[in-house]
Amino acid sequence: MSSSSNYYVSLLKLCCESQNQTQAKKLHCLILKTITHPETFLLNNLISTYNKLGNLTYAHRVFDHIPQSNLFSWNAILSIYSKLGCLSQMQQIFDLMPFRDGASWNLAISGYANNGSSTDAVGVYKLMLKDATMNWNHITFSTMLILCSNCRWMDLGRKIHGQILKFGFGSYVFVGCPFLDMYAKLGLIFDAKGYYDEMPERNVVMCNTMIIGLMRSGMVEEYKRLFHSLKERDSISWTTMISRLMQNGMEREAIDMFREMILAGFIMDQFTFGSVLTACGSLLALGEGKQIHAYVIRTDHKDNVFVVSALVDMYSKCKSIKSGETVFERMTQKNVVSWTAMLVGYGQNGFSEEAVKIFFEMQRNRFEPDDFTLGSVISSCANLASLEEGAQFHCQALVYGLISFIIVSNALITLYGKCGSMEDSYQLFVEMNTRDEVSWTTLLTGYAQFGKANETIDLFERMLAIGLQ
Repeated sequence: MSSSSNYYVSLLKLCCESQNQTQAKKLHCLILKTITHPETFLLNNLISTYNKLGNLTYAHRVFDHIPQSNLFSWNAILSIYSKLGCLSQMQQIFDLMPFRDGASWNLAISGYANNGSSTDAVGVYKLMLKDATMNWNHITFSTMLILCSNCRWMDLGRKIHGQILKFGFGSYVFVGCPFLDMYAKLGLIFDAKGYYDEMPERNVVMCNTMIIGLMRSGMVEEYKRLFHSLKERDSISWTTMISRLMQNGMEREAIDMFREMILAGFIMDQFTFGSVLTACGSLLALGEGKQIHAYVIRTDHKDNVFVVSALVDMYSKCKSIKSGETVFERMTQKNVVSWTAMLVGYGQNGFSEEAVKIFFEMQRNRFEPDDFTLGSVISSCANLASLEEGAQFHCQALVYGLISFIIVSNALITLYGKCGSMEDSYQLFVEMNTRDEVSWTTLLTGYAQFGKANETIDLFERMLAIGLQ
């Protein structure tokens, strides 16, 4: 390996780090000008550089002109097609390869698995098992377990489990995490727990995976016991516990866990703060919410749009709308979530006019509403019983393509009902592709409110006929 090749390789690495494709092309030209017969090692690195910079055309051009390509050359070009999802080209390269190693097989499997061709991924995996070179490794089995988990293939997952044990990969922690995740997602939590208990070695990622699996299965005491038994925890372990406790209606325990996390000296991320602030809002725990706000100010999350939006939501739920306004106005950057949090806050606290005003202000700032934002402002408009504005929001729902969302349609049915326009309310109800219990009860309430006895009885009987009560 020449010193000039090493020199150019170091420069190519700098191009990758700075994502400078123009400079990489200039280096490519310089290589061709200064080196009559570039080494395969240098050309392989040039392929890898174009791969990292996303230039398939140049990468393949280099590959085509390598006089003595080696396994690394083939894997480098195969990797590009695999990552970009160019599956037919990937298969052509794979078929043309004069020899393959574990990386070659894994690239083909992951290329299919990551681009929606799950059956083809399984086909390559089966061919690999028949290959006499025994090129499978922990990455192979990890990829296949993730595939089985995503596709909910229980039978294949169990077969791969047997193969993992047969080939001696059962104790690999790298394989253990997707193993646990697969069994948990397939509802086989006791299989997951049994495998976890038998593992001779576990890392914190594996422990977190087991905790999440137990949480998904609603085994509250089990995941709490496992968490407290862990000798090694990280910020993800703590945040996972806090968020799941909150989601399981154990908001007080979530807040207590947050305090423990602080005392243990772990660093919080935006998800930690988001979860504990949501817990405070659910409990109307304004005092504790303010304490967490003070803690946020002392961290580098005070300008994090996700965290600050959670603060707005917490203050709104705790009926401290002025504090929510102050936080919102001081935000250095806003997104749809921030605007929606403030809008919903106004609506929850009876400030319907302010909710409508901030919606239009959001649009003036060139933010497009999502279904939850539009549904929320329509609900506020319904409280004002403003038919004119309601019709305007109906038009916006059509323009933004949000009319098919059930939260938007239900809000419009409510609005038309409160404004006494039952014909419009019924027409919208009829046009809905899907309806839930709220759709039916909202229309029923509108009919009853305006004394339409026949329509009320008829609709109620239709509800009973489809099993709603």
